[in-house]
Amino acid sequence: MTFPKYPKTPERGQAIMLVAIALVGLIAIIGLMIDGGMYLIEYSRLKRSVDAAAISAALQFREGYTIVELEDIAVEFIQLNQVDAYDLLIETCDTNGDLCTNPARKLVRVTATRKIDFGFLPVIGIRDATITADAVGEAASVDAILVIDASASMAYEGGGDPNRGDDPADDPSVCNPAKSCQPFEQIKTVAANFVDHLYFPFDRVGVVTFDRDPHKTQPLTASKTAALSRISNLNVYQPPACDTAHGPCLNYDVSGNYLGLECPLYRSTGDPSSCTSSNIGGGFAVAGNMFADPPMRDESLWVVILLAGGPANATTRDMPHFPYGYCPLSTWVTPFCRGADVSAATRHDSGDIDYDADDFARDMADFVADPVNGQGAVIFTIGLGELVQNTPVGDPEAGEKLLKYAAEEAGGTHANHGVYYYAPTPAQLDEIFRSIAENIATRLSQ
Repeated sequence: MTFPKYPKTPERGQAIMLVAIALVGLIAIIGLMIDGGMYLIEYSRLKRSVDAAAISAALQFREGYTIVELEDIAVEFIQLNQVDAYDLLIETCDTNGDLCTNPARKLVRVTATRKIDFGFLPVIGIRDATITADAVGEAASVDAILVIDASASMAYEGGGDPNRGDDPADDPSVCNPAKSCQPFEQIKTVAANFVDHLYFPFDRVGVVTFDRDPHKTQPLTASKTAALSRISNLNVYQPPACDTAHGPCLNYDVSGNYLGLECPLYRSTGDPSSCTSSNIGGGFAVAGNMFADPPMRDESLWVVILLAGGPANATTRDMPHFPYGYCPLSTWVTPFCRGADVSAATRHDSGDIDYDADDFARDMADFVADPVNGQGAVIFTIGLGELVQNTPVGDPEAGEKLLKYAAEEAGGTHANHGVYYYAPTPAQLDEIFRSIAENIATRLSQ
């Protein structure tokens, strides 16, 4: 039996070709999934590294920085993340106008590039890819207000007893013109050194002084020259000579020799409310309100640095009922205008008959620091001299307790607290202000 012969067809060869083509497509799809996933993973690694590098570089964005310094710290953080990047680019307002803002902000942009080698996509001719990521880091622009004690005690170290005015060199009418009031002149020097640590025009500084009244001496300014000039011209509180009915006043003997401060109203009536000269609460209040002065920078870091030489004993005047400030009758014996016990248990609310200078100072510190009902600023405080830790009347630690409260507790648990420092003498102030400047520099706004 014979069978018919059928002609041969190319279908088997065509099937093999189709399978081969499909296999290439399948590999391409698998490669796209695997290498695409690798692409996203490596981009995420690069982006995280660049984010960290931008923040780290921004931390170095301060007076006297160089692009090389910013680049070195950025490279270090990218390498810590084990990312092999190249073409690293660091930009600031000095090199890229897009980063210049008004008001000025401390922006640093980091851009990095790296190459990824694929495992499967070379089958279809895609061997590698280049990825680029960038990030902008911002160091906190600072609005810092120096609140400086300019009461008569800031001239007590001219001569004689350093804790009271008993020497002709302690007379503010003499030492102010001569620029020789001590320790006040030393305080001015270290305050000026602190201003040198700020980075203008990105940072701003203001100055408040307080004696028996607070004074907005220098509104917030981005001009370093204006700030230094204002600090240089600060003076110790200089009341009039004792020919007035109230005090404090400068007392002299018949020969014109300086005898210290006197208070005629107290001598005649027993009312000491006009005799005091350390309105710490008023200093806090004026400083806190200055942050809202236009142009307000609510994105900047708000900082108050207060230096005091003793406890609070004066408050802002409340006319017409308290023409010399709050000084309850219970405090008409020493210590004047503040309770003998300044523990939390004896703190009084505003309007209470025993509301005194220490209560007022704590309330104003709360206003400055409270992020919800106040200004949300960071408070640093400095206690200078023996009277801070050893006040001769009342609680000997009244001054230090108040300053610790302002820096470490004011504003409640959600406040951004600062640090309290104690300086036995002005010799420690320069290091303290340097420490505060470094503390501020490491606080990022984002």
